Amino acid sequence: MSANVGLFLHDWAKREPSRTAIVDAGRGDLECSYGAIDEQASRVAGFLRDAGLESEDRVAVFIDNGLAFVNAWFGAVYAGATTLPVPSMSTAREVAFRLRHAGCRAILCDEKHADLAGQANALAGGNTAIMPIEKAVRHPSPIESPAERSRDQVAMILYTSGTTGKAKGVCITHGSLNAHTNALVTHTLRVNEDDRLLGVIPLTHSYGIRMTLLVPFFAGAATVFVPRFSAAKSLSLCARHGVTFLPGVPTMFVAWANLDEGDAPPRLRWCLSAGAPLPEEVRVRAEKRLGATVRQGYGLTEATFSTINAPPDRAAPGSVGKPVAGVTVQIADAEGNPMPNGERGEVLVRGKNVMLGYLDDEEATRHVTRGGWLHTGDVGLLDDEGRLTVVDRDKDLILRGGHSIYPFEVEDALAAHPAVVDVAVVGKPDDYYGEEIVAVIVQRSAVSPRELDAWVREHLAPVKVPRAYAFVPELPQGASGKTLKRALRSQIAAEKLSLRPASDDGTAD
Repeated sequence: MSANVGLFLHDWAKREPSRTAIVDAGRGDLECSYGAIDEQASRVAGFLRDAGLESEDRVAVFIDNGLAFVNAWFGAVYAGATTLPVPSMSTAREVAFRLRHAGCRAILCDEKHADLAGQANALAGGNTAIMPIEKAVRHPSPIESPAERSRDQVAMILYTSGTTGKAKGVCITHGSLNAHTNALVTHTLRVNEDDRLLGVIPLTHSYGIRMTLLVPFFAGAATVFVPRFSAAKSLSLCARHGVTFLPGVPTMFVAWANLDEGDAPPRLRWCLSAGAPLPEEVRVRAEKRLGATVRQGYGLTEATFSTINAPPDRAAPGSVGKPVAGVTVQIADAEGNPMPNGERGEVLVRGKNVMLGYLDDEEATRHVTRGGWLHTGDVGLLDDEGRLTVVDRDKDLILRGGHSIYPFEVEDALAAHPAVVDVAVVGKPDDYYGEEIVAVIVQRSAVSPRELDAWVREHLAPVKVPRAYAFVPELPQGASGKTLKRALRSQIAAEKLSLRPASDDGTAD
């Protein structure tokens, strides 16, 4: 039996072709059925086949969230190709790196991205065919059914910085996507064909494509896709289209929590935050604003959604929940030895959600999967019920005077201050302590470093208190909405951020 992940779509198209699969908010709330998408994906697959692409050739997809991306991604999968989603806000050089490194035969793009795709192809050596999705979906010779694929064949490559070093291509198999999506839908999320999800996370990110495309298409549910995030518009869409499940990242929940006007979406039953830790104060405010419980999940591109604190399991604030079916999580010390419950150590993962490996990088693959476990580089602990709490990224850990400072603890304390909208805490090199703690603040109202210092000292030990503050209009974010702490560290090193000592009693501008 074929393991082609495209059967998620194809099977529903045969079973209930008129069932709504997506609503494309970027095209005037256009509704499209499983049958219609299946037909269009089959035409894209025929277009690729007739252009000379062969089984397992790599096809990049450079398109915003919406119907065109769905057609392109499933069309490539139907053709038996390996898909390579490219973040839509990438530069030509970033796209060129992916095309060259993965040896992409083709790049499916929309009119909006065609010029940049051409520039990227030229930089990469000119070996990639530029294929307009608008033309591909009108191809007169569709294929009849998705190509046969085995469980071990690679369905998708997603690029990530990995746990260390430069960008790597994470290879994910058809078997992994099948088994893990089944586990998510059947055992953890309990999504069914009556559900509607909001697709605001980029489909070029592991979280977005798993949770807002593969999960609903496996379950026969529908997704309302949003090309660009807007807090107010997204909640309006949730209300208008009866969204029941809202996946997002912490920065989105900050934005939703800060909305002053509008009613809570009436059908929303729960929300999922993942991608980074969610401050408890933000979670509480977001729950009140959204009228639904907000839970957390954990994963990374190499092992997406390893754990989720999903209903009906009890809410565990701060926890990212229990392992998804088919996944095992262990906490280990620096030598890889298991740690007792309640003790901090590196989070190790193994199971059906773990990648096949890094593209053309056997050494890095062996290192990160040593001992039969994926070494995440995250620091966490397990409670006696098997729930995981992620303390921080190992690479974000601040080492100050021999003390290990976990930035999220400091961020959680600062986020509770009424003048703080958003916060990121990073380390700054220091000749005496090794590193000093710097808090970068987005403020709701004027506040001085001295006021924040007094607030933090009420909540944390003195060693964890920031020694300097910077005030910015917004925190830098990546394509998935994560805060880019490396960008903040670079700005501090280049003296592009104005740092003010904790003793400064003047309010920020």
